[in-house]
Amino acid sequence: MKQFSFKIMFSFILIFLASLSYIDPFFSIGTNLQGNKLEHLKICLSDIKLATDNFSDTYRFINWQRLYTIYRAELDQFDKENPSSIDGKNKCEHHKRDNHVFIKRISRHAEHREERFFTQLEMLTRIKHPNIVTLLGYCVEESEMILVIENVSNGFLGEYLGSVNKMRILTWEKRLKVCIDVAHALNYLHTEMEDQKTIINRDINCYNIGLGDNWGAKIVDFWYSVFLPLNQVDEALYLNVALGKPSYIDPEYDMTGKLKKQSDVYSFGVVMFEILCGKRASDQIYKKERGLASVARRCFCAGTLHDIIDPLIKEETSENGFTLNRGPNKDSIETFINIAYQCVKETQDQRPTMKFVVQQLEKALFLQENNNEIPKISLVEIKDATQNFHDDNCIGRGGFGKVFKGNLHDGDRFKIIVAKRLDVRFGQGEQQFLSELQILWEYKHENLIGLIGYCDEHEEKIIVYEYAPKGSLDRYLNDASLTWIKRLNICIDVASALDFLHGGGGKRAKVIHRDIKTANILLNQDWKAKLADFGLSLISPLNQETDYVIDHACGTEGYLDPLYRKTGFLTIESDIYSFGVVLFEILCGRSTFAIHKHEGHYLPDFIRKKIEETKRGEVVFEQIREEVVSESLTTFQEIAYQCLDHDREKRPMTKEVVKQLKKALELQVSNSYLYACTLYYNAQPKGTLNS
Repeated sequence: MKQFSFKIMFSFILIFLASLSYIDPFFSIGTNLQGNKLEHLKICLSDIKLATDNFSDTYRFINWQRLYTIYRAELDQFDKENPSSIDGKNKCEHHKRDNHVFIKRISRHAEHREERFFTQLEMLTRIKHPNIVTLLGYCVEESEMILVIENVSNGFLGEYLGSVNKMRILTWEKRLKVCIDVAHALNYLHTEMEDQKTIINRDINCYNIGLGDNWGAKIVDFWYSVFLPLNQVDEALYLNVALGKPSYIDPEYDMTGKLKKQSDVYSFGVVMFEILCGKRASDQIYKKERGLASVARRCFCAGTLHDIIDPLIKEETSENGFTLNRGPNKDSIETFINIAYQCVKETQDQRPTMKFVVQQLEKALFLQENNNEIPKISLVEIKDATQNFHDDNCIGRGGFGKVFKGNLHDGDRFKIIVAKRLDVRFGQGEQQFLSELQILWEYKHENLIGLIGYCDEHEEKIIVYEYAPKGSLDRYLNDASLTWIKRLNICIDVASALDFLHGGGGKRAKVIHRDIKTANILLNQDWKAKLADFGLSLISPLNQETDYVIDHACGTEGYLDPLYRKTGFLTIESDIYSFGVVLFEILCGRSTFAIHKHEGHYLPDFIRKKIEETKRGEVVFEQIREEVVSESLTTFQEIAYQCLDHDREKRPMTKEVVKQLKKALELQVSNSYLYACTLYYNAQPKGTLNS
């Protein structure tokens, strides 16, 4: 009878929740439960009781007032690959696998108990992000409502704040990475979920941030979370009661009931200041002034914020301040403080988006990781070298700004440099600036353009790199003085650079360039090629489970991998496709843009058409056609054409590209030598060679 009553109550709850416009997804979760679509996540109460010794205090990890209790235990879960549900057998009879998990038991006295439970279940089944805990299972049985989520091995951030011994573990660099992880998660919830869904967490606080292996941070709880309705004009909800922890709650939301994504931004700003100060926002020291956020705003405006920074952070440096190689970098600290202050501004419209917060935090981490390593060049020096960025010194323009040639003072002499001045108005180019700096500094190769230094002051972001006297390759495609052997050597240089980047260059991450084109291949006086312009490049871990990055397709039309454009799945093979276009440009003596102008389609389609018409020879640049040896041409064309394959799996790896290009060069050189010998032999009078 009790079970029957619970089912009736369950149905009533689903109907009630479906009627709420801002949480309409509850209806779908109810349908999923009733239709057994989440059956693979169901865990028997008997298994949970066994794992926790009937919810013994021994396994209790945290008790959150009257809302829920979290237990940490080893739970035998369903073997997801081999669930035992054959012939109507008990679904609790399954293959065993030990697992440390968090068991979240919803209190029977919690307000809106069923609503909160199904909110979390709905959201966690939709959410797929590395910085948000994974739902492993659930239990709705005998009036119990339980969620089983992944364990965070190092506990919660709140356990560390206020403890000198524990906070000592969290160096400034680790603290930055924790903030970046949470910021990525919030940005995902706010703007990057599938089906244009938006979730406002409403409860970002130090005990909602779990610390897993390698101190990676994850958002753990969605107790108060809500879906933002699709197509909401002002992106806000108006609620009668403001929920959340008092020390973290957005003051505008608290006063007016107006809930926006920026309410999460405010809460996250409080967490950032907790991490900076080493104390919880609820600490008694902050209660005299209406909380930590209020104290932070006052100190920021008074210029005394450094006085409340965690002394442990200052101990990482020395009495000389934040200027040494070890410990916090001054610019890193300042970047962090500035964005944290923006987050806790009192009105919602003054706060930044989480996307911008991510960018600034990654900048702070970059400055910390490259503390006093990359040479800084002052804006005054760069202006002096380029005659204040005079138009006469402008030698090009990229997607993120102009490029200037200059004469930089280098001791008693001058050094010719190139200054790439990024257009960072409204935040444009900020991420590209940091990405390019990191790649040029960490990934050094003879066929990559060399970094000299950078400037980041007075809202100017400038990258200074070595000067390539001959400029970019696109200027020489139809130059007859660029012989076939020179062209092959250039191709080998670029392929070698790509092989270095795609293999990780001895680092733990590979680089996908994303904008391979002849305009980004620079040439030295001896025609040595160097790959440049890493503003669009992405760094991807070598050991990640998948070999792709989900990304909004970007790059230069005419070179862009069509599969990447269509699906948004970026792999190193996308670079291979673009390089295939470059190879045929070098062979044809025409750019993909010139072909598009005259043929109506870009170079790849032009090449396919010629091959179908068995007119391979016609694609060779007329001025070099006679010097190209047929065996060399065949080898070159075959590997170049493989690069343009529509099937990503059939495109060659860079090592194979390098191998085949070197083979084409060897065939050209050896056959040219034999041909020259033959001409010499035929030119001699008969009998002279024998004598």
